[in-house]
Amino acid sequence: METQLKAFYRQLDVILRRKWLFIMPAVLISVVGIFLAETLQAYYRSSTIIMVERQQVPESYVTPADKTPFNQRLNTMRQQVMSRPKLEKIINDFHLYQNAPAGNPFVAVLKKIGINMNIKPLTKEEMLDKMASDIDARVIGGSSGDAFSISYIGTDPNVTMQVTNTLASLFIEENLKAREEYAEGTAEFLSHELDNARKGLESQEKAVKAFKEKYMGGLPQELDANLRTLDRLQSELLSITAAEKNSKDRKAMLEAQLNQSFDAPASAPDSSALELRKQQHELARLLSIYNENYPDVIIAKKRVSELQALMKRSSGAGEVKVADVAPPEVRNPLVYKDLMNTRAELDSLREREKQVSKQIKDYEKRVELTPANEQKFDELSRDYNVSLKNYQTLLEKKMNAKLSENLEKREKGERFTIIDPANTPEKPYKPNRLAIAILSVFGGLGAGLGLVLLVEYMNPAFSRQEDLEEALRLPVLAIIPEFSSGKKTKSAKNLSLVKRKKAGAI
Repeated sequence: METQLKAFYRQLDVILRRKWLFIMPAVLISVVGIFLAETLQAYYRSSTIIMVERQQVPESYVTPADKTPFNQRLNTMRQQVMSRPKLEKIINDFHLYQNAPAGNPFVAVLKKIGINMNIKPLTKEEMLDKMASDIDARVIGGSSGDAFSISYIGTDPNVTMQVTNTLASLFIEENLKAREEYAEGTAEFLSHELDNARKGLESQEKAVKAFKEKYMGGLPQELDANLRTLDRLQSELLSITAAEKNSKDRKAMLEAQLNQSFDAPASAPDSSALELRKQQHELARLLSIYNENYPDVIIAKKRVSELQALMKRSSGAGEVKVADVAPPEVRNPLVYKDLMNTRAELDSLREREKQVSKQIKDYEKRVELTPANEQKFDELSRDYNVSLKNYQTLLEKKMNAKLSENLEKREKGERFTIIDPANTPEKPYKPNRLAIAILSVFGGLGAGLGLVLLVEYMNPAFSRQEDLEEALRLPVLAIIPEFSSGKKTKSAKNLSLVKRKKAGAI
């Protein structure tokens, strides 16, 4: 404790001995700092708060087209609002940065002390950079906040407030414009993609339709029906075969009965009689099928009449009766009728057998080709289903985009609302004059103290008896004071300097 106290008194003694080196820079720097604090150009800051209102229609009914995080959208809007054309218009409308002090605050200080400097006005690029640096837009409450603030720093309070309101209006207009353009662009893009998807879907539909028409009956979904039909046809073929056998047996039986019923006349007919009987048999057969006006029936009757006339002239015995020369079929019409029906039924069964056999071959071919057709159809169906799903998805998105576009045009979507308008600032934002004055005072004191220590370090000497005794570890017997009769002569100054150097050497 005693050592620290001695060190403090020693430093205080140094300051007192070189008090002017301490006082002059402290006073000078303090005065200059206070003067700058009072004369620096004052800057005012005006701010406004804008709240982000969510869309008035629930998102479950209309999904917004733009789901970009608000922080990113604010950065995009900041770039658009702070574009060169918009900033130039604001600068020209409010005559900003037209004077040099607006660009260099120390020019005003020099003018106040009577120093005029020929400083060139700011260029357009410098004005734009200064304007961009004076604007600040940030989200309130972090990146997920629902409000943001806009502030502007200027030299005139009223102009600063007007510029801030103008910037807020630009942000609101840019938000509405950006959201409308985003919704319209989305709807237009989806319409174009939907047209392409429709064309692709129609092409797929035509391909599927052509495939179905080409392979009708052999499609994979018809396999079960084809198998059932094939089973039915095979069963029907078996039934036809059985019925055909029965018909053949019945035909043979009826033909045998009909032949047994034939009884030849007592006297054998001559050739004319045999010919007459054959023609009568043919006439009877034709009459069983056709009417009397049929040409073949008329010809057959005419031939029978001619043969009867010929036999009458040759025998002179009178007209031959039909019953005498009629075939057994005519004399036994019931058996003949059953025989005709059996023959017709047999012909029908044979024709049906041919048809069924042909159908069986056709269906067997269909069943054989079904696996290959199924693979082709699956490929077409897969492409068609993908195209259909894509078309339905795009259609749904287009409808939602159209709703979102109408929502933005009617201003029912997300919008900005000013909840704290920009006001005219009453106090300067900067500089902080009190802080500058206090810092200048402390800076002056520190500069004075530093100058004293520097001079003391550059010019070492023993100024106190205790310092000499501590350095030599010898007692001081006497102290000779320095006498001076006013101003020191050159020799006296040299002598004093020699003494000090010797003391330092010791």
